[in-house]
Amino acid sequence: MLLGGCMEKANFKERALYLISPEKGARAYRERVRKERLERQRDGLEIMEAATGYGNHGASKTLNSMVGWIVGGGAAEDDIDLQGATLRQRARDLYAGGGLAKSGPDTLTAATVAWGIMPSPKIDGEKLGLSDEKADQWERQTLREFRLWASSPQCDAERSKNFYALQKLAFLSMLMSGDVFALFGMKENKRTPYQTTIRLLEADRICTPDTDGDSDVKETESGGRIVDGVEISKDGEVIRYHIANRHPLRENDTEHVSWTAIEAYGKDTGYPNILHITTFERPEQRRGTPFVAAQIEKIKQLDRYINSELAANVVSSMLTAFLVSDEDDGKAGLEDAVNEEDKVTDDDLQLELAPGAIYDLPPGKKVESVNPLRSNSGFESFVNAMWTEIGAGMKTPKEVLIKKYDSNYTAARAALLDYWRTVRTYRAEFVDSFCQPVYEAWLSEAVAIGRVEAPGFFEDPAVRQAWCACSWKGASMGHVDPKKEAEAASMRISLNISTQEQEASEYNGNSWAENVRQRKKEAAAAAELRALDPNAGQITVRKDGEEET
Repeated sequence: MLLGGCMEKANFKERALYLISPEKGARAYRERVRKERLERQRDGLEIMEAATGYGNHGASKTLNSMVGWIVGGGAAEDDIDLQGATLRQRARDLYAGGGLAKSGPDTLTAATVAWGIMPSPKIDGEKLGLSDEKADQWERQTLREFRLWASSPQCDAERSKNFYALQKLAFLSMLMSGDVFALFGMKENKRTPYQTTIRLLEADRICTPDTDGDSDVKETESGGRIVDGVEISKDGEVIRYHIANRHPLRENDTEHVSWTAIEAYGKDTGYPNILHITTFERPEQRRGTPFVAAQIEKIKQLDRYINSELAANVVSSMLTAFLVSDEDDGKAGLEDAVNEEDKVTDDDLQLELAPGAIYDLPPGKKVESVNPLRSNSGFESFVNAMWTEIGAGMKTPKEVLIKKYDSNYTAARAALLDYWRTVRTYRAEFVDSFCQPVYEAWLSEAVAIGRVEAPGFFEDPAVRQAWCACSWKGASMGHVDPKKEAEAASMRISLNISTQEQEASEYNGNSWAENVRQRKKEAAAAAELRALDPNAGQITVRKDGEEET
């Protein structure tokens, strides 16, 4: 039974509700128990055992500073998954308003994805019995085939974005909404030999059936649960995703909302049918949280404070004069100057402050107002402190968040290095959850249709893994002082702490091997040019009135 051994503790109303709807009955029972526990805590009726350890500090129920801190607590499902709909809508609203809630996700997206995270096949040649030369040749040929598919919008089920644009959209959507989903499909086209497509689905499309997009939980006949659109088995395995046929919150849409259940993995292949792109905070968590989730209240309050200060300063900058007369001089007042159809009422007089405005008030009318002229000397320091705190909550240094770099080299580099650890973490998770699975899905089709040769690909999982091995390179951190960075890189290579391949990748995302091949081409071209013109490539400068080459 759903309530198990606790069923006898449910009241009559909860038992009756359980017979109609087990999930609603269970929810009502849990909510009543939670409220009763909180009330007992507030009234001090619970018998407190002698406090030890954290019970005397952070978990204390007797300290004056803690006695009013009543927290019900709950599973990841209660604390995160069932709050998803509200968090997503508030986070998007803040993003649309600009400011920190937009700068944080946009900056992290630009640093993590930039113009695209590029694949660099690195197959296990030893496992596959290939020489270094053969492995290198296979990698270059496979990369050419992948670019044929990835650089075309044909890889997008909507036919509007190439793979790298999909990366940017998927990552930004994940930050904004907490998670995003990518559905694999097959669609024939004439521009490429590949049919593999990716369809990005916004977080709201994955929801529990018959909930109008709200976060909700339903029990399944097999004993599992559907948590905000994610169906799990009795042992907690994700087995299906429930997808609405349209955005459930879309207004003025006559199309009835229906749901389709998609198996998480293909029954025959075992490959994923849909990718859930997110970051998790707790075990047994099923849905993600927006990037700004923990800072929503602070950002909203700070926006209100800044807007109020802006309004006050705008009013302070207005110089408006009012001419007041106690007697009727026969001249028409404001009430007579306004067209009859434009009046709100006969007696309401509404004026708007404006720079340099002069209003001639009618007889008997006076203006009383609060003097807005004042200076908030603590505004900048307070706002800076809030920027720092909010930035810390978003794992983003204040300098990076507000795009203001006014510190010295050491401090600026420390801030960038700290932020770059965040970027690397998010990039690695994004590669694992989106880029690499997409690459493997494409490679499976490429091998299946004979565009790429990979013996044993479908027969042995270990062989398949060896063929699918790939590193992903994105934009580099950038450099506060390029000369110092180059000298440090040279030292790391000479001490065998790093390699030229690693340093090239870190510097600008390039491949050292590709750089070497390009340098060979440039050297050959330069030699040809010098054979035609011995002075080609030489620069003549003047020094102390004399020319030197």
